[in-house]
Amino acid sequence: MTTDSFRPSSPLDQHASSPAEGFADVLVGLQYGDEGKAKIIDALAPGYDVIARFNGGANAGHTIDTPQGRIALKQLPSGVFHPHAKLYIGSGCAINPWKLADEIEQLHEMGISLEGRLHISARAALVQPHHIAMDRRGSGTIGTTGNGIGPCYADRALRVRNDVRVNLMLGDLIGNEADTVVAMRNVFTRMINSEGGTSPWVAEMSDLLLGLPKVAETLRAYIEPDRGWLTNRVREGARVLFEGAQSVLLDVVDGSQPYVTSSHTVPAYAYVGGDLSPKHHRRTIGVAKAIMSRVGRGPFPSELGGERSAQYCHDASQSSVGKAEEQSRFAADKLLRSSDPWDVGTALRMLTGEYGTGTGRPRRIGMLDLAQLREVVKAHAVDCVYLNKVDCLTHYTHSIYQGVPMRVHRDVLSADVMPDVLIYPGLTEQSLTLGREGTLDAAMNGFIDFVERHIGAPLAGLGLGPERASLVSLAAHQVAPVAGVSPHV
Repeated sequence: MTTDSFRPSSPLDQHASSPAEGFADVLVGLQYGDEGKAKIIDALAPGYDVIARFNGGANAGHTIDTPQGRIALKQLPSGVFHPHAKLYIGSGCAINPWKLADEIEQLHEMGISLEGRLHISARAALVQPHHIAMDRRGSGTIGTTGNGIGPCYADRALRVRNDVRVNLMLGDLIGNEADTVVAMRNVFTRMINSEGGTSPWVAEMSDLLLGLPKVAETLRAYIEPDRGWLTNRVREGARVLFEGAQSVLLDVVDGSQPYVTSSHTVPAYAYVGGDLSPKHHRRTIGVAKAIMSRVGRGPFPSELGGERSAQYCHDASQSSVGKAEEQSRFAADKLLRSSDPWDVGTALRMLTGEYGTGTGRPRRIGMLDLAQLREVVKAHAVDCVYLNKVDCLTHYTHSIYQGVPMRVHRDVLSADVMPDVLIYPGLTEQSLTLGREGTLDAAMNGFIDFVERHIGAPLAGLGLGPERASLVSLAAHQVAPVAGVSPHV
């Protein structure tokens, strides 16, 4: 492994590393979400001055394990536990003000202050009660979280409905609170009246409107009216890390329609939704996980159990079946030894905790798809990849695969000529134990080389557990200093 690919090789790289100006890196998930992006952000944060969000809203749940406890952040950037870092939420985000105020209060109770650190673009889209009601009504078709993000972005593009402005921004709430609350109430009332006044969410949405003045007061101190705030910081030398909310394969344009999120998730959009010129871009960092998963409907080529798994998880989410119900119904160890891929996928979900952060929905489980990763890495010029949940691959040794199955080719015409799935043997608990202690054995080094060759990008680190200390940094490809992590070559 060499560091050649990370040496400045163009005028842009040399300009970005100038001491007079800072730079921006973009970190995105490379699969269907839940890759553990927040864990990597948390580890890399010491090397940056600003952690910024550029897309999505409360439909993304990023879980962080810290000495202060575990927290699932939905809208705040994942650098909240690093006091030196400023936090920025860009204009490309859709803000649920009620949930954001709750997050801020949770952190306050944990002793984390955001005063002087958090800056939220006044141009960020404002999620309104009618957005939430509309999303809940139609969430089953696509498999959305029902947080109103899609309708919010739709109203941003629509601008006016029935001669009433509907693309409200966060700055409108802070600048003219009374008129904004009235506008929200009028739009929601019109929607209810058009449905005959039978909406099941009337009382809940009315309560949200009643609580809005208090929420606005909480957020007021963090609103940033200066669209050039982040640009000015970079010109002064700040190092920025953009954090993608949802992942690349769920992009509203680039993903598999209609089973996508409602915002742009590709790394290039960081500079639109994050309010910074792309000339400051330095590199793109990808995050994937070895036990792949997906929530909601849509294609999933490496899914264990195929359509049966997809239908089961959809039905489970509709009937609120989650982790507790599956643990009471199934024996994971027994399912893992089954010859049915659906059983193996269910066992892996139970053993690795693959349930939605925000919703608790069972995630559809698939084997690591290197062919798909290779396409994403190439399409978005990903410079390096962090691979999480490598420790969970050892479960496969107790299955019919007796090794780690990985999808390595796509659209194969003849399995006799080029097998679609290869099985990598040798990863054991001993390999993981050695890795956590600072040594990569032959099996782990072989696995790293195998993955790198198939995806066309270097691995910057391996997640060998949920804790901070379990992130093994591969020093040859290290992106930024990682506090408390032992490097390996």
